Amino acid sequence: MDVLRELWRGEISPTDRRVRQGSEYQQTAKEVREKMGEFLEMLSPEARERLEAINDLKSDLSVMANEDYFLYSFRLGARMIPGIIGDYEGQFCSSDEAG
Repeated sequence: MDVLRELWRGEISPTDRRVRQGSEYQQTAKEVREKMGEFLEMLSPEARERLEAINDLKSDLSVMANEDYFLYSFRLGARMIPGIIGDYEGQFCSSDEAG
C-alpha cells in the first residue's frame, strides 16, 4: 500500500511512536514526574488547581507548536524534493558526460 493511502486512512501517524525503554527521554520524564509529585505535596488544593490550569494551557501551546513544526517541516521537505531529484549542472560532471 502506498504512503498517501495509509496517511489518508489514518494508518500512519508520527504520534504512534513509543518511548524507547532506558532512553534519555524516558529517564527525564520519570525525573519530572517525581519532582512534580514532590512539589504538588507542598501545595494547597487551591494552588494545585491553579497549577493544573496553567499546565493545561502550556500543554495546549505545546500541541499547537508541535503541529505547526510538523506541517512546516513536511512542507519544507516537499519543497526540497525538486532540488534533490532534478537535474544538477555544477562545476563538475560524470566521466560519461565529459567531452
